[in-house]
Amino acid sequence: MNSFVKVLLGNLVLNKGPQDFPCSVVLMRLCLLAYFVTGLPGLIINTSFEQAVLAMAMDLIVLLLFVYLCLQAFSKSERFIQSVISLASIGIVFQLIVLPLLYNFDANPEAAEAMLSLSILLLVFVSWNLAVYAHVFRESFGIRLPAAMVLTVSYIVITMLVRKFFFPEMN
Repeated sequence: MNSFVKVLLGNLVLNKGPQDFPCSVVLMRLCLLAYFVTGLPGLIINTSFEQAVLAMAMDLIVLLLFVYLCLQAFSKSERFIQSVISLASIGIVFQLIVLPLLYNFDANPEAAEAMLSLSILLLVFVSWNLAVYAHVFRESFGIRLPAAMVLTVSYIVITMLVRKFFFPEMN
């Protein structure tokens, strides 16, 4: 467990890659389960529990399909398990970091000064998240950083479009 946390922290500060995680199907399943569970509270703020469960299931499907198809396209399919472990564990961390901010946005919509501070903090975390995802895509797919950034933005856009298509009432 200690080595997992070290590798995860290394991924978060961009000095390790998904290849540093062990190639374990059990660990991948645990990370996906934790990713699913930690994503629910943020979605429940604006929707019902049932919709949040379906939205997180859809999020997992998009993640798995995107990684699988990209790895196939770059002929790196052997990296699937470690890439998914890396992305899911990073997702867990960022979902937990951002959750208090999301609840503060919902609890105090009138306070303009607090909203500005929370917005800036949220922007910092989202930017960091995008940088980490681009780093993981670069390492997983064996591509240059500009291509990894394009894939990162593509992944985010695809995730948002799929969520809007299946759940148009969600914010």
